Amino acid sequence: MPSHSSRPTNSVPQSTHHWVMAGIVSSASRFIPIPFVDDVIRDRCQRYVVAKTLVAHGAEGHWDQVRPYIDADAGCLAGCLAQVAKAPLKLLMFPIRKVVSVLTSVRGVPLEITRMVLLGRTLDRRLKNDGVPSAAEAAQMRVAFDAAFARMDLHAIKAVINDALNQIGDWKGAAIDASREVLGSPDDSKVPDLSTDAIANLPKVEADAIHVDQALHSPDVLQLFAEFDARFDSELANL
Repeated sequence: MPSHSSRPTNSVPQSTHHWVMAGIVSSASRFIPIPFVDDVIRDRCQRYVVAKTLVAHGAEGHWDQVRPYIDADAGCLAGCLAQVAKAPLKLLMFPIRKVVSVLTSVRGVPLEITRMVLLGRTLDRRLKNDGVPSAAEAAQMRVAFDAAFARMDLHAIKAVINDALNQIGDWKGAAIDASREVLGSPDDSKVPDLSTDAIANLPKVEADAIHVDQALHSPDVLQLFAEFDARFDSELANL
């Protein structure tokens, strides 16, 4: 595996607002009372983040080998069967999960936005420092990402994002409409076409995302990003 720099990156790439857009749309799915919507929209938003980042590096032709970074079970029959087996239980628990999702939205929305931003940022760092990962390396990156994210104290960034969202008029309504558009758009297992992708063509959500993006340039948030980078690099090195 190529060496991975542990040097913190104390800047936010210009594509951050696209990652924020994906986070806003993904987080809004919690307000749609339809089973399994959350998982479908979250998957498409993750794909958008990865696709946007690959395109920014001229690496969109490497979608298949990077895909395990967002879908560890891609092409895996065992993983597909496991999801099918879980479906009845998830359907049974749906009403409870949906109530919890709505009640915890003050915490959950900024967490989802942060997760999407860090997902894009981490891939951006990898592409910038070490080039395109192999499929095996991409799968390891996701394991390291989940471990690093679970260990982070994100109270500060949650407050920053909530403050930014509170200054936006009806961001939730626009985001819910956007998530429905994403749900209704054609599904494609290949790299999304960013010129027609539903997330890429949401002017109101993009305007809201730019506002939140500006808040992510504060010194405190940049320091938190740098801490996450270091945690991720440490987790990856130990795999």
